[in-house]
Amino acid sequence: MSSGRRLAWVLTTFAVALTGVGCGEECVDDFDCREKGTPPAGQRYACVEQRCELTSIPEADAGTTVDAGTDAGTQVDAGTDAGPQTDAGTGSDAGTGTDAGTQPDAGTQPDAGSGTDAGTDAGIDPCSIATYDPKLGTLQLGAGFVAGESAALPDTVGPVGVTPGPTWSLYTVVSQSDVGPHALHSLGTWPQVSLGATPLFDVAAPDDRGPSAMLFLSPFVETDGQHVFTGYTKSGDGFPGSVSLYDSATPAASTYVSAPSNFSAGIVPGALLVNGGGLDTVSAGLAIYALKTDTAPFTALKVGTLPPETGGSGFTAVSTNGVAMLGYYSKTTFANRGHAVAPAKVSQALRSGTPFVVADAPLLDVGSNFVAAAGQGPGVAVLRGDFLPPTYDFVGTDVSRFAFTVTDGGEGVTVSERQPVLTYVDQCTSVKLITSLGTDLLVGVDDKNGTRLVRVQQVQ
Repeated sequence: MSSGRRLAWVLTTFAVALTGVGCGEECVDDFDCREKGTPPAGQRYACVEQRCELTSIPEADAGTTVDAGTDAGTQVDAGTDAGPQTDAGTGSDAGTGTDAGTQPDAGTQPDAGSGTDAGTDAGIDPCSIATYDPKLGTLQLGAGFVAGESAALPDTVGPVGVTPGPTWSLYTVVSQSDVGPHALHSLGTWPQVSLGATPLFDVAAPDDRGPSAMLFLSPFVETDGQHVFTGYTKSGDGFPGSVSLYDSATPAASTYVSAPSNFSAGIVPGALLVNGGGLDTVSAGLAIYALKTDTAPFTALKVGTLPPETGGSGFTAVSTNGVAMLGYYSKTTFANRGHAVAPAKVSQALRSGTPFVVADAPLLDVGSNFVAAAGQGPGVAVLRGDFLPPTYDFVGTDVSRFAFTVTDGGEGVTVSERQPVLTYVDQCTSVKLITSLGTDLLVGVDDKNGTRLVRVQQVQ
């Protein structure tokens, strides 16, 4: 399996809906089967009797393939609903245009081979002749950003988390198969990246291990320097799951906390924010929860209320000036949305137990869907793009940053206009993950030259 495919789950493995699929069911329609990965050529995954099975792709009119609208909102996880895409069959039928024979005879035009080939030969892959930068491949840096150190990334790794500086220790999750084992590993110290041979901690709680225990790993690894947090969910009512907590100072104190529908998380002073359906004994549906790590024992509470348009959990990222970008999947816009919550609002909710209203905070004008978010200095970066037909694989467009300015003594936030950090010129090089490295952004880049982590810095 290629490094790109092994890393792809960082962004898409949680395609299973956080509401709607019943206990024991693998799917309710074909779109639920995206988490199976890339099928063999000429085949696709189809939902047959609530199980994802390989079937041949019929060669027929564009309208005979699976309608992009068949999802009908059953997928609610961040960015997975395909319903807003135009049905491939609603455009003019390929046969209704002018017959190819009414045009001047193909032989009267200059022969296609007489000019520069420019990739028109079906046998030439444009990515095989593209020019690749050693670090960024075909991605282009935005104005005001530079590429720093880079390091090869083992193709077995999952999401990556980094401790606060000045020494940056990296952690990742390695999965042997769909049913595990799923283990937390050290990934060395930046920029000396090396996968630790010995697992540090089993991500799955004891009752969730075994040959029939299929887990959906959440795409985050977060750490406050001492504790390292990961998460997963399972099929079933409310999508039960857990946040796994590894204590690097006292490994014997490592533990698991119940967290249904957990999808993303972020570190704020003294607490872990979890975007999900509950935490420990606190359950109030999809919301923002906190696990207070500065108390003994740890305490869970609800700290943020999501708006009525929420159809699924969203993304979480915290900037260096304490602003929390808290998101949700909107069943109104069929895309992810994110709001910038001021640091004082978060700290007040942690102290009082009275949740803030996420939708009252400024909305990021992303201008498209996004499938990842990470703090980048006093702001956050998002990976923009969308899931496009006919395959509904994610197609990236850019990584962009939004700068945050804290106002009113921590009570308010202003959000800058979107600033491109990395732009896709083509799909020959793709971004597989983004995470914070101090005030910089660590980007997982993948193309024909392999997978690597690249440090992207803002020019001062």
